[in-house]
Amino acid sequence: MLPHTTPTPAGNDAVGTRPDPAVTAVDATMPATGPATRSTLSRIGAGLLLATAGVLLAIVIVTPIALSSQDLIDWAAAPTGLNLPKPLPVLVFIALDAAAGVCVLLSVYCAWRGEPAGMFGILVWCFALGSAFANYRHSSIPGAAPDAIWFFPLMSLAGPGLLEAVLGRFRRWFQADTGRRTRPRPSFGWRRWTPGLGSWRDTYGSYRTALLLGIETVDAAIIAYHQLCPDGSLQVATALRRRHAAQGGQPPGKLPTVSADLMNRIPDDTAAYQRWQNVWADLRAGATDLREVAQRHKLSRRQVQWIRKAGREGILDSPIPPALRPAQIPDNSNHRAPNQTGLATTNPS
Repeated sequence: MLPHTTPTPAGNDAVGTRPDPAVTAVDATMPATGPATRSTLSRIGAGLLLATAGVLLAIVIVTPIALSSQDLIDWAAAPTGLNLPKPLPVLVFIALDAAAGVCVLLSVYCAWRGEPAGMFGILVWCFALGSAFANYRHSSIPGAAPDAIWFFPLMSLAGPGLLEAVLGRFRRWFQADTGRRTRPRPSFGWRRWTPGLGSWRDTYGSYRTALLLGIETVDAAIIAYHQLCPDGSLQVATALRRRHAAQGGQPPGKLPTVSADLMNRIPDDTAAYQRWQNVWADLRAGATDLREVAQRHKLSRRQVQWIRKAGREGILDSPIPPALRPAQIPDNSNHRAPNQTGLATTNPS
C-alpha cells in the first residue's frame, strides 16, 4: 500500500522533502488497508499443508523403492542379470536405492538453504535411471507380468521427477523471501494495458518501476512511477539513478547498505509499517523482555528481533516504508542537504 498524507517531520524538511500536491490528493483517496499480515491460524495451516505435502512426497519416493526392491534383488541374482551369489544381490539394492536416498536427503538440504542440488541432483537421476533400467530388464523376461515392463521403470523415475519439481519451487520461494531472487511483480490486468481502455505507456512505466524497486502492489507501483517520472517519460532507470544520487549526495555505490533479508521483511503497507514503529518505540523506551513485547503487539518473538535490528539500523526513523521512499525523493531543484534517513539501503538491481 501507499503512504497516506502525513505531516512532514522537521527532520524531513531539512532534506528538502516536499510532497507533490497531485500525489497527495491521490494518496488521500487511497484506502487505509493493505495486504494484511498472515494470522497465526493461516501460518499454522500453511505449515500443516507443507508438512502433508512433504509426507506424501516421501511416500511417492519410497513406494517405488519398496515395490521394485524384490525385482532388483531377483535381477541381480538371475543368470540374465548380474548372476550374483547370495547374499550379494541384496547389496545391489542397497547400492542403488540407499545411495539414491542419501543424495535425495542432501538435495533437500540444499533446497532448504536456497541452493541448487548440483552434483547430488545429478546423482539422484543417475541412480533412478539405473534402477529403472534394472526394473525394465527384469520385467522383460519370459513369464513376467505384462504391465511390469512399463510400470516399475516409470515409478522409478516418478519419484525423482516430483522431487525435482517440489524442491525447485521451494528453492524459489526461499530465495524470494531472502532477497536472492526477484519477488513476483504486481499484475496490472489486460484492461489497463489496452490502449483506449487503459494506458499502455503508463502501465509499462508503472510495471518497470515495480520491477526496479521491488514493489509488490499495483497502487504503490503507479504512484511511485508518477512521482519518479511526472512527465510520463519511460526512462525510469535514469530518473531513479538521478534521484538516488540527489538523495545521498554521493554515488549510489557508496551509500550504506543493509542486508536484503532484513529489507524484505520490512512491510511496505503503511499500517503494518506503523506497527513496526510502535514496537521499536517500546524497545527504544527501555523494554527488554522481547516475549512480553511480542505478546503485547501480537507478534512472534522472532519478528520483534527483526524489528529491533531494523530500528538499530535507523530504517524505522522515517514515517514512510523503505520500499516506497525512493518514490518520495525530491527533484534536484528541491534538494538542499544530503539525506540521512538511511533510504540508501534500497538499491534497485
